[in-house]
Amino acid sequence: MFVIFSGVSSSGKNTIMNNLTKTRPNTFILDKSSGTTRVPRESDKENSTYIFMNKEEFENLIKNDQLFEYEFVHGNYYGLLKSALQRVIDNPQNVYMRDVDVNGNTKLKKYFEGKGKVVSIFLDAPDEELVKRLRARGEDEDRIKVRLSRGEYERSKKNEYDLVIDNRDIEATTQIICDFLDKIESENK
Repeated sequence: MFVIFSGVSSSGKNTIMNNLTKTRPNTFILDKSSGTTRVPRESDKENSTYIFMNKEEFENLIKNDQLFEYEFVHGNYYGLLKSALQRVIDNPQNVYMRDVDVNGNTKLKKYFEGKGKVVSIFLDAPDEELVKRLRARGEDEDRIKVRLSRGEYERSKKNEYDLVIDNRDIEATTQIICDFLDKIESENK
C-alpha cells in the first residue's frame, strides 16, 4: 500500500510518518524518493527522503523524464522520482509513505490504479500552531510568511483526501492513522 501525506507547511507530516515507522510493522518512509533544490535542514541529516541537488541537476532530471511529478514551491524545486514508485509496486507486502504536494495526490492515485492500493491523508493545524512550529524549526518571519502563504490553496484540496486530520496532538493523530490503516488493511484481505 502507498500512503500519501499532504498538508500545510509544518502540519507534522514527517513527524507522523516517523512515528508510524516505529509503531507499525512493514511500514516505511519511501526514502530517497525525491529530489529538491532546497538547502538541507539540520533534521535532514537523519532519515531524509530527499536527494539534495542544485538547480542544474534537478533540471536534468526533468529533461531526462526521470521524475513522476515536480513542483516549484517556496522558491525551490521538489520532485518525485519514477524509480521510487516502482519500489512500491514491486513490494506490495509493505506500506510505503510519502509526503506529496496537494497537486500530486490525484495524479499518484491515478498512476497506481490497477498497480496497488493508495490512500491519502491530509494534515492540518491552526495557523498559530503552525507559526509556533515553524519558529521552533528555526524559520525566520519572512520564510514563515512564504510557507504559510500556500496554506489556503492547500486547504482548498482537503476534499480530495481519504482522511483529513487537524493535527494538534502527535500521539492522537498517530493513533487515528493507525486505526484508519488497520481498517483498510482488514478490508483488503
